[in-house]
Amino acid sequence: ELDPGLTILDPQDTGARFYTYVTTMAYAMEAAARKGLRFYVLDRPNPLGGAIVQGPVLDAGLESFTGYFPLPVRHGMTVGELARLFNAERGIGADLHVVPMRGYRDAWYDETGLAWVGPSPNLRTLTQATLYPGVAMVEGANVSVGRGTGSPFELLGAPWMDGSALADYLAGRSIRGVRFVATTFTPRTIAP
Repeated sequence: ELDPGLTILDPQDTGARFYTYVTTMAYAMEAAARKGLRFYVLDRPNPLGGAIVQGPVLDAGLESFTGYFPLPVRHGMTVGELARLFNAERGIGADLHVVPMRGYRDAWYDETGLAWVGPSPNLRTLTQATLYPGVAMVEGANVSVGRGTGSPFELLGAPWMDGSALADYLAGRSIRGVRFVATTFTPRTIAP
């Protein structure tokens, strides 16, 4: 029988600041603190590892459900590390307990030996999770990022875009490890 004074969270993450599961975790920590509940986080690997931190930091005062704390876009932390950071820096006051992982040392998810479980219906593969921190940033500009297709976050487009010109421009930037190819697509399902 579970202790009613106990909250256990086993969140998955993407390694990106705007992934809302970590905000949900922070809100749950706030609620647990108000109710005097012990809050346990089962730590999980950051799928993008922890060695690289990239992107602009969220401006103070712009916090929201898609940005709980001023972090860089790619924060390099595990969910347990984020929970500790939020608890300390936001003064949440949760009775926080992080259950650590054994043997995790900032590895990319495919280096952990664990089976991939997509953290979202639109992040089905590690490739999509890798692209997510960069590609999702343009989603607010009335651009499709492939939600509703078989390749979310691997596609980018809009009816008003010239796909060939954009692919040529981006390919000309010589970004290591990335290939840009013009294509057309039509989302077939409503994106969650």
